[in-house]
Amino acid sequence: MLFLFSDTGGGHRTAAEAIDSALQRLEAGGVRTEMIDAFAACGIFPLREGIKSYGALLNVQPSPYPALFHLSNGRTRARIMTELGKPFIRGNFRQLIERLDPSLVVSVHPLLNELARETINAIGSPAPLVTVITDLVTIHHAWTADASADQYVVASAEAVRVCTSRGIPAERVHNLGLPIRDGFSPPYDALEAKRALGLDPARHTLLVMSGGEGGGRLRSILRRIAGTVRALNLQVVAICGRNEGLRERLTALAPRFREDAKILGFVDNIADYMRAADVLLSKAGPGTIAEAAACGLPIIVCDYISGQEAGNLAYVESRGAGVVALEAPEVSATLRRFFRDPNVLREYRQRALESARPHAAQDIARLLASMLPARAKVAVS
Repeated sequence: MLFLFSDTGGGHRTAAEAIDSALQRLEAGGVRTEMIDAFAACGIFPLREGIKSYGALLNVQPSPYPALFHLSNGRTRARIMTELGKPFIRGNFRQLIERLDPSLVVSVHPLLNELARETINAIGSPAPLVTVITDLVTIHHAWTADASADQYVVASAEAVRVCTSRGIPAERVHNLGLPIRDGFSPPYDALEAKRALGLDPARHTLLVMSGGEGGGRLRSILRRIAGTVRALNLQVVAICGRNEGLRERLTALAPRFREDAKILGFVDNIADYMRAADVLLSKAGPGTIAEAAACGLPIIVCDYISGQEAGNLAYVESRGAGVVALEAPEVSATLRRFFRDPNVLREYRQRALESARPHAAQDIARLLASMLPARAKVAVS
């Protein structure tokens, strides 16, 4: 089984790895998988460099990325964008598919779906193509162009409606949730989780995140809510992702919160920090929303990427999993409401858990395993 993704943000690789892990447990080693960052492995200049610029585009303020999203988000425009990129990846990508000869291809990135379908057809491969859409609500047309996949996996009822409205038959769309890594679901001891990370178990913890690339308005908001954080005696843990500049700026800002504020870069144990937190302050990344819900961690959405994350605001509020507060005064008011009345925080935690789909990766793995021809499993075993 071949998984295709790209390291644009953290969500595509994370989703693929979550499904792969669940698949290996399900099949007990009876399926061999390959994880390929297709643009890094097969792309050439200028496509490869253009894809790499994703993080830089998000970190520039104001970011040009939302404009690019909107300009390319149309049925014809998405097709043109994909066609323009194909000459800079097509040859190497075909060689990859011919060499690996997969029994099933799983695309976890919008710009790889048409290319995968074209290549599978060109070499006469019988391999089905499955697209796992890693956006919750606002789905770029590149995900669905020409209904090129045999099956689509989506994360919400809203995503089902988008896919079917674009002509994909309902029987080819599977609402199985967004795949997340292991370790996020209860039961767990929150006090012990705090102790394990060196946090004070007697104090509430505000976890602050801004995606794998660490973009957005995080520093500005944190600077303006510092007084509220001190007044509520919150301990702050800020995870800045790959954005070292943001980490340096927040480190300089940390004394405004209290001397024990933790400012971290990229970490691979997000689940540990979510289990230790009482509230999450974050932009509206789909993976972050799904992981927080699985932990029963209420989220305050303070930022979003215009375009692809816009629908996630209503998604969070409609499920009662958190609050959208896009300005610092709103964030401060929400923190006071959460931490001055334990019942409010308890209710949000319960609704977050009710909205969660912690077993999405396992459910997707079962679907993929059911699509593998029997000969593929026998050959590996």
